Amino acid sequence: MKKTLLIVGILFTTQSFSAEPTFCSNPTMADQSGCTSTCAAIAAAGSFTMDNDSYANCEGKPTKKGFDIRKIELGKTEIGNESRCAIWEGDDLKLDVAATNGDFSSKYPITLNKCVVGTTYDALYITQSKYEETAGESVFPDGSGKKMRTTSTFGSKDTGHDNALGTVVNWLDSGFTDANKYYTYPPGWSGWAYKKLGASVSSTDLSPASNETMYWDEYKTSHSGNTDTTTRPGYNCSPSDSNECYASVSGQSDWYVNSISNMTGLPITLKEGDETLNLEWIKYSPIRGENQYKGLEVLWYMDNSGVLGYAGIGSSSDGGYLEISNIRSDEGL
Repeated sequence: MKKTLLIVGILFTTQSFSAEPTFCSNPTMADQSGCTSTCAAIAAAGSFTMDNDSYANCEGKPTKKGFDIRKIELGKTEIGNESRCAIWEGDDLKLDVAATNGDFSSKYPITLNKCVVGTTYDALYITQSKYEETAGESVFPDGSGKKMRTTSTFGSKDTGHDNALGTVVNWLDSGFTDANKYYTYPPGWSGWAYKKLGASVSSTDLSPASNETMYWDEYKTSHSGNTDTTTRPGYNCSPSDSNECYASVSGQSDWYVNSISNMTGLPITLKEGDETLNLEWIKYSPIRGENQYKGLEVLWYMDNSGVLGYAGIGSSSDGGYLEISNIRSDEGL
């Protein structure tokens, strides 16, 4: 069998195309437009400040970010006429993009024989696992020298609240009021959901411990932001972008379809003789330099007594982009 190299990387419903991040020259716990503040950089700069009884986040260091892909399809963004056609299917594409080398090759070829000549395709539809295996760590941004790590307390899959989703309140806690819920949303917060690191906020130094693998439900947590369910029937979309959408896979509770249109190489119009193509993830290293990394967001809480503790973690984009190129005959492969 001919073998086609398939090079791909992590795919996010919330950010399918992203430039290499820049890091803040004056890192703070407050959000700064256009740059990333890591917890370690804040600690090193001595620029940590937080009000009592407040939440804030900064970037920790990912040591694992892995998930599976089962199918890749070309398609259209035209609502009601997605015209999806599978170009790759397989069971050997398991990615860990926190590794230095996030590239991956599959024994299964990319083939265009299910797609229609003369059709213009302007999107990819990716069937991927709902759960990302995440692990990581962070120093306390206050310069205390203590360390937070991912934990096993709520690390498993949130099987107590199914992926039919229903209303967000079924699985998303407000603070730490419900010990049966794995995800939290700080009262008054306007950001995304976070997976709890414990039954309550903790200031325990986890330096002697290990980074435990936690299952982050990308499908469910994206639901808290992708709330438009009417523009593209059968999908959840961003209210500001009807092409940034995802949908469950019928009969497969651990998989979902993620649509991506903002990527290099699209749109393409297939012509006679087009049989394969290159699909590549242009990946940036998760660790760019001292105190510079991306992929694990840490939620912190400063209590009324001025004690800083870690509350939860989120999965953030590590930067990079997908690229389609070299549409061609498979002759000679």
